[in-house]
Amino acid sequence: MKHAFVIADNIISSLGFSSKEVFENLIDGKTGIKEFNPNFLNVNFPFFASAIDNERLANELSLFKLPKKYTRFEEIVLLSILKATENLHIDLASPKTLFILSSTKGNVDFLEKEGNGSFSEERIYLWKTASLVADFFNNPNQPLVVSNACISGLSALITAQRLIKNEIYDHIIICGADILSRFIITGFNSLHALSPTYCAPYDILHEGLNLGEGAATIVLSSKIEENKNYIEIENGAITNDANHISGPSRTGEGLHLALLQVIKNRKSNDFAFINTHGTATIFNDNMEAIALYRTGLSSLPVSSIKGALGHTMGAAGIIESIISAHALIQQIAPKTIGFKQLGTPEKINVLTENLPISQTHAIKTASGFGGCNAALILAVHSNSNKF
Repeated sequence: MKHAFVIADNIISSLGFSSKEVFENLIDGKTGIKEFNPNFLNVNFPFFASAIDNERLANELSLFKLPKKYTRFEEIVLLSILKATENLHIDLASPKTLFILSSTKGNVDFLEKEGNGSFSEERIYLWKTASLVADFFNNPNQPLVVSNACISGLSALITAQRLIKNEIYDHIIICGADILSRFIITGFNSLHALSPTYCAPYDILHEGLNLGEGAATIVLSSKIEENKNYIEIENGAITNDANHISGPSRTGEGLHLALLQVIKNRKSNDFAFINTHGTATIFNDNMEAIALYRTGLSSLPVSSIKGALGHTMGAAGIIESIISAHALIQQIAPKTIGFKQLGTPEKINVLTENLPISQTHAIKTASGFGGCNAALILAVHSNSNKF
């Protein structure tokens, strides 16, 4: 069986257009969240969120001379993949290379427009975006679409890891993306899930989440160079406790089971940190704290970056896995922006400052609507032999 290594990555978000830029801004304690007025996207009420800067997006797109025949959502997907792969020496058109798209809504803004100009109506479907991406890179394989609520990104990574492990593909490009839209913002608001101010994961004043938009790409490969450090996705698990369409299990059952499957015989101090879902909704934060307690991970340093980037939906699992990977390589875990005083029923070790680390393993988790949960293990791999 093969191993799945991260050989390249990219993040496009409110905090930057590269993984390095975003990670450095997180370590500097910056946030990309700001207040938007009611006129933005015709939402009709003020809200806090993080958005990609359109002027910078246009400048970045011009560098790659991307044809003006794609939607904004498709543009950030293609741009992220182009930036992640521009210095790689792999054949993106090979039958042994696969593309995976992770998204919850895709071109959801089509729902809010009367006619979509030159774009066909089928562009609203995720399969169409994935097909456009594969065609752009002349890839012969049918791309995969993973749309599994807020665990979409982790589900896509776990799926890719298993495909490489079983030697079905040599290289897999996984891109997660979602954009802000009136449909999404008003939908979360109808659930009373939006914070009236900057979100505060696990804090006693956590009142809800901030939404965000972004695109992120991870390139996984079974083939790596000698004498370089890589991040390996060691294993992953996906569970579902089927508690409620929008409410997580009160006992953290699904997340607890996912964590048990991935940590196996390891102890809490074997891991440098855990990057959690950390949305800052009361139900999610409390559930995660209970799951960590039940799994014996209460003392593990907890890092959530949603106080800086918001909840980026289908991109979240990819973005947060990239940040976790860079944290392991740089040996520093980012603090949880917005957190001050613990407000969960079980005590957990939420980071209030950036944490120097020496361990080589970290855990990434996610939870979503419908009772879905996911967890994976990231590990530093020092290679002295070719695979």
